[in-house]
Amino acid sequence: MSARLGGVKGFTLLELLIAMAIFAIMATMAYGGLKSVIDTRQATQARAMRVRQLQQTLYLLNEDLLQALPRTIRDELGDDEPAFRGSNGPELLSLTRAAPALLQDSERSRLQRVSYRFESGQLYRLVWSTLDRTQQSQPLRKHLLDADGVQIQFFGSEWVGSWPASGSGLPKAVEVVFSLSGLGDIRRGFWIR
Repeated sequence: MSARLGGVKGFTLLELLIAMAIFAIMATMAYGGLKSVIDTRQATQARAMRVRQLQQTLYLLNEDLLQALPRTIRDELGDDEPAFRGSNGPELLSLTRAAPALLQDSERSRLQRVSYRFESGQLYRLVWSTLDRTQQSQPLRKHLLDADGVQIQFFGSEWVGSWPASGSGLPKAVEVVFSLSGLGDIRRGFWIR
């Protein structure tokens, strides 16, 4: 009987258990490394999305402020509204601006009303294509950014937290501070021509 078994080669049960234990340890380590890579990728993608939203918001703010004009409007109730208004309330900024060249045609106004509102941790941009509005006027509303907070201040002869300050017209500069989780406070100044 020993002669027949002597020619057969194979693994013993102990060798198979050791091989399976080594494979399990290596698989666990590989999974841990893969999970770490996946978690890092997801965090990086989330941060990249926030940075893209911030860049778009800063671009739109810059374009709107560069095109700001001293043209007052009438609101939905027929009351006069200043050409440029801002505060640290829900409506951060409201201004009249020249419309982008792509939107200009002979039938439409060459001016727009733009408003930035911060509501429940979200920043929105509202655009009206008509300046003097009626109660049926509806803005185009776009979500720009999720933030922990947004602060704004205006420079005329000194920095103030609301506009119009003493006098009227447009401020010389605007500063906005975005508080973003994971990115901290982002401070940006804008000159107004």
